[in-house]
Amino acid sequence: MSRTLFANSRRRLVALPTLALVALWAGACTQHAGPTADSNAAMSHAEHAAASAPQVKATPRVPDHFLNPDEAKPFPVTLDPKTFTTPSVIKAYQLAKDIPAVLAQQPCYCYCDAGSGHKSLLHCHVDDHSAT
Repeated sequence: MSRTLFANSRRRLVALPTLALVALWAGACTQHAGPTADSNAAMSHAEHAAASAPQVKATPRVPDHFLNPDEAKPFPVTLDPKTFTTPSVIKAYQLAKDIPAVLAQQPCYCYCDAGSGHKSLLHCHVDDHSAT
């Protein structure tokens, strides 16, 4: 008899936490969506899951670039900054002349690697690509 009593109490010990978890889950899935123009009705399970799920955005492809600047050597010859009249463009082309190793390690997010065959942001400065 004590064995049966022990077995029944053991089942209760397992059943009570399980019931508590089910009650919490059921309560969470019937939370109100909050005041809306349409209604204040409880959310369905699918609506609750969709509302609480993290929004995942697609990561864009990282364009070509060099991880090691030595792989980009010899650096391509960039256009002379004096070719341009717009101050920001002059500065961009001057930076390409001054720090080619840095620009070689940067991808260009206009994706000119696919259309123009550029290998990095540095290659955007071999022609007027960066000025346009």
